[in-house]
Amino acid sequence: MHQASASVNQILERLANRGKTEPDAGSVSDAADRFAPIRSAAAKLARRDGVGRLVPIGVCVLLVAAAVVSSMAQATPVSALAAATSTPGHQVNGAAPVMWFGEGDGPSAPDVSDIYVGDGTIPNTLQNPGIGTDASALLKAYTVVSRDTLGVIAGKFGLSMATVYWANKSTLSDPSALRVGQQLLIPPMDGLLVKVGSKDTLDSLATKYNVTTADIIDTNNLPETNVIVGQTLLIPGASGGPMPKSSGGGSSSGSSSRGWAWPVGSGSYVTQYYWSGHRAVDIAAPYGTAVYAAVGGTVVMSGWRSTSGGGNVIWVMDGAKLYTTYNHLSSWSVRPGQTIRAGQRIGSIGTSGIATGPHLHFEVWLGYPWGLGSTADAVNPCAYLAGC
Repeated sequence: MHQASASVNQILERLANRGKTEPDAGSVSDAADRFAPIRSAAAKLARRDGVGRLVPIGVCVLLVAAAVVSSMAQATPVSALAAATSTPGHQVNGAAPVMWFGEGDGPSAPDVSDIYVGDGTIPNTLQNPGIGTDASALLKAYTVVSRDTLGVIAGKFGLSMATVYWANKSTLSDPSALRVGQQLLIPPMDGLLVKVGSKDTLDSLATKYNVTTADIIDTNNLPETNVIVGQTLLIPGASGGPMPKSSGGGSSSGSSSRGWAWPVGSGSYVTQYYWSGHRAVDIAAPYGTAVYAAVGGTVVMSGWRSTSGGGNVIWVMDGAKLYTTYNHLSSWSVRPGQTIRAGQRIGSIGTSGIATGPHLHFEVWLGYPWGLGSTADAVNPCAYLAGC
């Protein structure tokens, strides 16, 4: 700005000096000179440095004018007002019909994907987002490896064996018939997978499995309270009923032995097999169901034992090194030193000790139980039990 002001002052000085150097009595007098007033004003501005003062003032005036103009409401053209209030397909002052859709679009367009805003019939794929919600998306896939059992697999995911079994019942009729490489579905929590039937509702499913509708909605991330026929839901904490007795040893290797008696009366079923974190077999049955000796031998302990969490227990020695233990009993009918035979009733199912429900925690040891201070010498009972 200073450079521009200096340049203007130089021009004004030249105009003023030109008037001084020209003769007073030339061919054109000052009175007749049309540029005399301009030169006179230029001389005054040059003497007072007027340009340096006027330039900032002019800039400020321009900025104020621009602000005023930008704040003024824009006037709508008359033609635009007429078009906005007209009806599609009608003439406006002889002009072409006003169209609300592009050429080739509209209610008579052959392509159904064309957008026409007049009839409101655009397909909406999000109209019922609950249709796409299915518990199948919550499942993990697991591949059976060597020496896997259903109990081992369940333990890896912190689930009950029954949950894994019922999630794979269609491909796993026998809980012990696992094959290396077999694919299993693993739910994210204990519960039962169900397919919604034509008469099912959230309320009826909640009543059937003794849960709340909120539990079902939260577990399956349902966006609404409607369910769809054929939809898969995970009912938290639900069970499909007793697991069938397996015909093998419960291991993916398929090895097993025969000759021992089943230690629990009718109506029993295995809820957890042997695995590294559970060196026993859990056999569930109603409270008070008879418990039988799986193999004959000499009773070495009977009664309460709190240190192992087994509650009321019976320990039986068969030979020099093989021991069997029966845990969580509600009662027992044998005493230490007594000789018993296989199939003899020795007690009843209970929940003593650390137990979440009535069941028998059955162990087989190759050495005195807890003699090493751990379960290191506890082996898989299914290698001995018939029907494990």
